[in-house]
Amino acid sequence: MPSYEIHIHCVGCDGEHPLLTTVHLDCGPDHKQSIAESFPEGSVPPQLLAIRGRSALSLKTGKKIKVENDDQFFLVPTSFF
Repeated sequence: MPSYEIHIHCVGCDGEHPLLTTVHLDCGPDHKQSIAESFPEGSVPPQLLAIRGRSALSLKTGKKIKVENDDQFFLVPTSFF
């Protein structure tokens, strides 16, 4: 089963930060892609639903940011690294 790191787009610094979370999905993208792009029909797997509305720390500004939508969450295949 493929595994993916979760990264977020930070609106505070316009960068991208890892959430240090890995999920395993039966079917996911073969390259870095947002959750919104990966599941356009809205059938998001439950392990990804659990991260919605989560806050994250901007590594550049040191401030907490609220991740508002699935366009800000990215699935990154672990083989990508």
